[in-house]
Amino acid sequence: MTGPVMAETIPDKSGQIRALLETARERHGLIGLGAVVATPEDGIIALAVTGERVRGGAAIQAADAWHIGSNTKMLTGLGWARLVEAGSARWGMTLGEIFEGETLHPGWQDVTIEELLAHRSGAGANPGVLWMTGAGRNGDPVAQQRASLVASTLQKAPAGKRGAFVYSNLGYIIAGRAMEQVAGTGETYEQLMRRLVIEQAPQGAGMGFGFGPPSAIQGHKGGLFGGLRPVGTGPSADNAPAFASAGTAHISLAGHALLLLPFLEGPQALPDEMRRRLMMPYPDAAAEYAMGWGVQTGRDGKPVYLHAGSNTMWLSQVVVLPEPGAVIIVNTNTAGKQADEAIRELTGQLIGWAQENAR
Repeated sequence: MTGPVMAETIPDKSGQIRALLETARERHGLIGLGAVVATPEDGIIALAVTGERVRGGAAIQAADAWHIGSNTKMLTGLGWARLVEAGSARWGMTLGEIFEGETLHPGWQDVTIEELLAHRSGAGANPGVLWMTGAGRNGDPVAQQRASLVASTLQKAPAGKRGAFVYSNLGYIIAGRAMEQVAGTGETYEQLMRRLVIEQAPQGAGMGFGFGPPSAIQGHKGGLFGGLRPVGTGPSADNAPAFASAGTAHISLAGHALLLLPFLEGPQALPDEMRRRLMMPYPDAAAEYAMGWGVQTGRDGKPVYLHAGSNTMWLSQVVVLPEPGAVIIVNTNTAGKQADEAIRELTGQLIGWAQENAR
């Protein structure tokens, strides 16, 4: 794979995407939209943005970073896979092994890393409200907050039933702490992700990557008396920092698309066994979730991998099509009903567009 091909070099195809974005933005009353389509052989084949970084502000630029929310989860899964590749971890590790020597409730002892990454560990959906508004924002270093939260969680019985699917940000926070534990290097989850995922990615992948609110594009929330208001770029514009492994990453459209292309067959593909582990439904073929990926069957009977991410201020949709071999990402800097409808509409249009153009 070569470096990223930016939209300016492919005006015809990017113009088609931009027209779709502008129509959707006007129809649904959104502030900003962006989309990218990429293939393993050609890299970025279309990238377009429309609208404003903040209501009434400067126009969004193609290289701007967007908050991707829970689309961080597939990257956390990849981070664990890289630890396995390096010999620091293995698939099937239990929390009892990972946190050996720490006090764990018996209900957590045999829970595996796969169960955490597939939302089947018994973990509740989120940390408690008191942590979300208090301890998670007390100013302590993020690794300390994460370690404290996970330790206190694992000392108590799981909130749910092991094996049952419950979409769990808390489970992914535990997985992020597990990465720190097995790496044994003293690196934080955030540092591990840069070393294991971003630095090992193809050229151009990961551009604009970081954690927390992006510096240019602001998210928007519904105002008390209607309309949308910007949320700024400070701590209140995102979940608590210890949420990182569950969903606080930001990244540019091109950087994100190129980071995901190795999940497809192609010149820069991840090793076969690694891809199989990450994208295989868990615990069996009947499941609809893998290691950070939703798994569905398209109208043509072929698998489709997808995920949406939102911290209620941005919305990001990722789709990976093994056939014809394409990554599609659609982002907006708002959330809610209108954003949901616009993203759903655009995703359908771009899947059809990719099937015609990604060949």
